[in-house]
Amino acid sequence: MAQEFDFKANYLNFLHHKPTTLVPNSFVGNKIYGFGAINGPSIEKGRQFGDGVDGFGIRWEYPSTGGGAAVPDVNYTILDDISEWREKVTIPDPAAYDWKADYEMECRMLGEPDREKDTVDFGFGNGVFERLAALMGFENALIAMAEDPDETYALFEAITDYKIASLDYIIKYWNPDTITYFDDVATQRSLFMSPKAFRELIKPHHKRFAQECLKRGIIPIYHCCGHAEDIVEDMIDCGWAAWTSVQISNDICKLIETYGDKIGFIGGYDTNGLPAREDAPAEVVAAEVRRCLDTYGKYHKGYCFFGFRNVNSLDPAAIGAAIGAIVQTAVEYGFQLLKEGK
Repeated sequence: MAQEFDFKANYLNFLHHKPTTLVPNSFVGNKIYGFGAINGPSIEKGRQFGDGVDGFGIRWEYPSTGGGAAVPDVNYTILDDISEWREKVTIPDPAAYDWKADYEMECRMLGEPDREKDTVDFGFGNGVFERLAALMGFENALIAMAEDPDETYALFEAITDYKIASLDYIIKYWNPDTITYFDDVATQRSLFMSPKAFRELIKPHHKRFAQECLKRGIIPIYHCCGHAEDIVEDMIDCGWAAWTSVQISNDICKLIETYGDKIGFIGGYDTNGLPAREDAPAEVVAAEVRRCLDTYGKYHKGYCFFGFRNVNSLDPAAIGAAIGAIVQTAVEYGFQLLKEGK
C-alpha cells in the first residue's frame, strides 16, 4: 500500500491547506536540501568539511553534539555596536559564489531529487534575527533591537536583500518546490522579544522574503523553534504556508483547530524530552510517534508529522538511521490509522 500511495500529492495537499488522506510526514514525499539536511551552502554557515568561515565573515564550529549542526564560534565576534554594521559586516554577493558546486556536493551526499515522487525543499538558514545573533551574540542582538531599532532595521533590510538576490541561484540549481526559511525568534517559554518588537523590526523582512518566494512560484515555509504561538497570525499575514518545527510548548491542537485552514503545522514530536535523546528506548520513540498522530493527525488537516533524535555523531549514516526509525514508525502507524478509518 505504501508503494502505491502518492506521498508527494498528499504533502502538497497539506501545504495548500487541503484535507490529507494520510497524516503527512515531512521526510516522505519531500526531499530536503540545504540547511536542515546538512549545514547548507558555505556562504551561509561555512563549509562543514573544511573552512568554517561563511560569506559574512562569521566563523562556525560543527560539534558532534547536535549531529554537527553549525554554531558560531564564541571566540570571534564581528559586531559590538550595531551602528558600525556598514563598516564591519560583509554582506556577501551571491553572484560571486559557486552555488552549483554546493548543489552537486549535496546531490552526492543526499542523492539526486526524484521530482516525480518528491517535492524538493531548500533550507535557507540564518534569517534576519539569527544572523544578527551570530554577528553579535544573543544578548547584544536584543540590546541593539531595543537601543537602536533604526540601524537594526537597516541591517535586516540588507540581509534580506542578499536573501532575495540568492533566490536566482537557488532556483537555477535546486529548482525547489518549497523554501524553508530558518529564523528562531523564541525560547521554550516565549519570544526573545516582545510581539510588538517582532512586528516592527522582524516581520517586515520575513514578509518581504515570503512574498518574493510566492512571486517566483515557490511555497515558503517558516522554521521557528520554541513558544511562538503569539505570532501565528503574523506568520499567516507574511504568507508562510506552514510553520516548522512546532514544539509541544505551544498549544498545537488549538492552533490546528483555529488556523489549520490557513497555515500548516509541522512537528509535534517531543524534541526536548526523552523521545529525542540518543538513548531513548524504541518503545518510547514509538509511543511518542503514536501520540503525535493520534493527537494532531485526527483533524485530517493542518498537520504534518516531524520528529528527530539528537545523535551525538558527525556520521550522516548514524544520524539518518536514528531519524529513519522515527519516520518508518510514523508511516506504518499512519497507514494503520488509515486502514481503521481514523
